[in-house]
Amino acid sequence: MKKLITLIVFALTATLLFAKTSTPDGFIDDFDMALESAKKSGKTVLAVFSGSDWCYWCKVLEKDYLSKKEFVDEASKSFELCFIDSPKDKSRVTAKAASRNPELLKKYAIREFPTMKFIKSDGTAFDAPRPKGDIAPKAYAEALIKTIKYNPLVEKHIKPFKDEFSAKIQPLHIKLFQMEFPFSKKTEEEQRAAHLEGVKLIREIVTKRIELREKLLKAKIPSEIEYEKNDLLNQLNANLEDLKKLAELKFEDAKKLYGQPINKRTKGKLK
Repeated sequence: MKKLITLIVFALTATLLFAKTSTPDGFIDDFDMALESAKKSGKTVLAVFSGSDWCYWCKVLEKDYLSKKEFVDEASKSFELCFIDSPKDKSRVTAKAASRNPELLKKYAIREFPTMKFIKSDGTAFDAPRPKGDIAPKAYAEALIKTIKYNPLVEKHIKPFKDEFSAKIQPLHIKLFQMEFPFSKKTEEEQRAAHLEGVKLIREIVTKRIELREKLLKAKIPSEIEYEKNDLLNQLNANLEDLKKLAELKFEDAKKLYGQPINKRTKGKLK
């Protein structure tokens, strides 16, 4: 009987020790260990902040990339791979991760899932891009390696433009989004005033986008990071033609098109 009890205790202990967590193969869930390994190896930590059992796009990222051997094999050449999970089911993570991960979410200001971060051995971090389009797992890993390799060039040549975009243009978009729909006003006078305010704001957005775009086009950007320049240009050009049309829309025409409340960022396309 004593031997049987010993065997049962051993089996239960082994089950607890080797229970499968949500961490994909090739990743570790201990951030401090990953950081320590990065200090020794000279690599960067690639941290994936996930909600493995409730976040749809987290599941897609894991299924299409994180669980693929070709991604892990390529990415691990340059990164210490760390999976920082915030599942509803806490049995999916170790006790240490369950305790430590909420602190990491606060430290790195994680507001959405999945989020990926490059984290240097000193703990400083910057965003890692998520996969775009139907890029293959190995190609995505190569793109991440390329991003970290050329980050000093991006910091020098592209970051000033991104900072200007964030400082001068994004607040205008937020303000436009938060504006009350003009035709929800009771009187025509109030509607006209609200419409005029919106048009002025849209014109300012258009002007600043074009100014920054022209400035970026004239800048001498190293060919290695031309893709970063193109990404920012795409952001500046996004919906620009529609915004130009909205900026020239007279009150009467606007009321015909949008006589009832719509999404504050303007649904539908102008003809």
